[in-house]
Amino acid sequence: MFRYALAAAIVAPLAITHATAQDTDDVIVEDQAGSEVRGDWVLGARVTSPEGESIGSIEDLILDQEDGSVNAAVVSVGGFLGFGAKEIAVEWSELDIDYDGNEIALDITRDEAEEAPEYSFRDRESPPAPEPATGTGDTGMGTGGTGGMGTGTDGAGGTTQGQ
Repeated sequence: MFRYALAAAIVAPLAITHATAQDTDDVIVEDQAGSEVRGDWVLGARVTSPEGESIGSIEDLILDQEDGSVNAAVVSVGGFLGFGAKEIAVEWSELDIDYDGNEIALDITRDEAEEAPEYSFRDRESPPAPEPATGTGDTGMGTGGTGGMGTGTDGAGGTTQGQ
């Protein structure tokens, strides 16, 4: 009897999942199209002028909540090693991105980019919800300290005893 109950408990969710899977066909995307590039291919990528002059790097993307399109790329320009740089936004459609996102060109000069106004981000109206607890991992409760009892290594392959 227990075997049948266990089998039913396993099969029932699978049957329900299969029945609802047909409803998800319009939601699930199985393959990347040739005209699509991955976000991590362009985030951090260097943007150059058509002459090959470095303009900056893509730091963020601006997405349209209504239709899901990418409106703009936020490019960090100027500065030295990230200090003193400013972020400008450029129309996504103005970027010339190669097939794999390895080369990204923009039809402006470095000087024009540095003279462009800094992009003004809007503030969030409310912060995102906190991650739900999963029931695994550290609960934050512990007895750690800096002079407690324990065993460790001395760096030379031997062990040491705490006091």
